[in-house]
Amino acid sequence: MATRGASKAVLGAAVAVGVAVGAAVLWSVVGDPGDPDGPRGTADCAEVLAFARMAPPADFRDGRCDRSATADGRATVLGTFRMEHADVEAWVASFPKAPERVACPGPHPENYDPESEGCFTLAHDAPQPGRAAGLRLRITPEVGTTAKVRFDAS
Repeated sequence: MATRGASKAVLGAAVAVGVAVGAAVLWSVVGDPGDPDGPRGTADCAEVLAFARMAPPADFRDGRCDRSATADGRATVLGTFRMEHADVEAWVASFPKAPERVACPGPHPENYDPESEGCFTLAHDAPQPGRAAGLRLRITPEVGTTAKVRFDAS
């Protein structure tokens, strides 16, 4: 009888370790949704940008994009990329409809300068099948000459 109780304890410990290892592997693959580095790069950025109704800037690089669907079948995309900071204003002005500048959300570091970031939102007037109805952008200057662009659209 004592052996039977010990084997249950060993089996229980093995299952607990297996679940913990599985959760760690899944967490590393899926990632933390609050990860400041953005998406994991599971979708083609050209397709994601087309869905979001954005043309990639000429100097687009380091793109990482993801696509998901909600329970009701609506698609949502998010992504990040880098571009030359000097080209940001012209790129945003090239959108078919001018995005509205909004306050950047979220917690900010102690020395945060709201003028250093640009956050925009855009709601498209005419729906297009298979395309996003709206878009949010966050453009953050980086050290040097680049800017990091984060976006989501649905």
